[in-house]
Amino acid sequence: MKHISAIIAALIITAIVGLGIAVIGANALTNTNTAPLQNSPNTSVTGSNQTGSDPAGQSAALPTNVQQLQQEITSLQSQLNQDSQALQQYQSLIQVLQQRGVIYIDRNGNIYIPQGNTGTLH
Repeated sequence: MKHISAIIAALIITAIVGLGIAVIGANALTNTNTAPLQNSPNTSVTGSNQTGSDPAGQSAALPTNVQQLQQEITSLQSQLNQDSQALQQYQSLIQVLQQRGVIYIDRNGNIYIPQGNTGTLH
C-alpha cells in the first residue's frame, strides 16, 4: 500500500512540474515584449564597416563601452602592479623572519613559531 501511494504522489508531482514547464514554454513562445540586441557582434561589425577606410574616423567612432573596457584594463593593470609590490614586500619580510629564526617554514609550506628558549617547534 505504501508503494502505491508513493507512486501516485510521484506521478502527481511529475504532472505538476511538467504542466509548469509547458506553461512557461508557451508563455515564452507567445511573448511579444522583446528587446533588441544591443551589444551583439553583428551590430559592431556593421558599425565598423560603415565608418569607411579612414583610420582616424574609425578610432573616433569607437563605442563608449570599448573605451570603458580599456580604462578598466588600465586600472586593473595598475592594481596588479601595486599588489605585486605588496607581495614582494611580504616575501622579503618572511625571508627576514626566517633568517632571524622567528619562524620556520617546512617543505610543505607549514609555518612554525619556536616556543620559548627551548628552540622546539610547535
